[in-house]
Amino acid sequence: MIDLVNLKSLFGSYRVKKRDVNFGNGSVELKGRLLYPHGIRNVPGIVLCHGFGTSYRTVEAPAKILARKGIAVLIFDFRGHGRSDGIVDDNIVEDVLAAWNFLSAYPGIDNLRMALAGHSMGAMAAILAAHEVKPRALIALSCPPEINGDLGKLRFEIPPELTEMRGIIKEYPRDGYLPWVKGLGALVSRLWMRLAGYRVRVEWSKFFSIFKSARLTEIVHELRDCAVLFVHCEGDAVSPASTAVALYETAQCPKGILVKHGGFHSTPLLMGSVRRDWTEWAVNTLYSL
Repeated sequence: MIDLVNLKSLFGSYRVKKRDVNFGNGSVELKGRLLYPHGIRNVPGIVLCHGFGTSYRTVEAPAKILARKGIAVLIFDFRGHGRSDGIVDDNIVEDVLAAWNFLSAYPGIDNLRMALAGHSMGAMAAILAAHEVKPRALIALSCPPEINGDLGKLRFEIPPELTEMRGIIKEYPRDGYLPWVKGLGALVSRLWMRLAGYRVRVEWSKFFSIFKSARLTEIVHELRDCAVLFVHCEGDAVSPASTAVALYETAQCPKGILVKHGGFHSTPLLMGSVRRDWTEWAVNTLYSL
């Protein structure tokens, strides 16, 4: 049942407070931002994870929407991204777990009504982390496919030499283009990263090992007492929309799927009906618990 005090979370709008936060993950310090509704306590929480090569700023707009509706949202830079320490390797799931532990212990958060959400790499990391923390809701936006060791199933091509580049750290955009982007798209991508101030430091061999071992459908199938939503666009040129369908089919109820005709990889984060629909789903789901 929805408490009358919380009806504003569904139909009104709270003033959003922001606080920059740091939290640890072993030797790696992560930088983030907490957005929360001013004036109420005991609110649900969401850890919202960004995609590869960006920063928490790419998910700040939907985080604001959720906070206005009564949800506390923690966004953060993954290791090797933005202002966080470290390099991108095979431990990105540990970053999500550290964020989850930080938010669940934060004053005023109802840690029995918490969700994981993520875009692209962040969606994959959120699913893998869900196996450990058992969220009450999970939202996967433009999730990469489960590839079972076959990187060729991705729509972009991964140069084979990168998977064998052990111990070598590359930084983008300083060291060139992201290796799966070709032609004019490579130039635009590098320019966009420079203008936006994004940077990523990565050890490719360790990072790709996550893709090879990820058991996304198995984890989703095993989730219990967790509402799940999969969001994708048919025009996604990075990962196929069939990913969302496959995950949806294996998930337990309650579950939902939103596949938009057209669109592209980042559409779920941008202003429009897709972002509105999944943020409303998140609010309705967490406040109905």
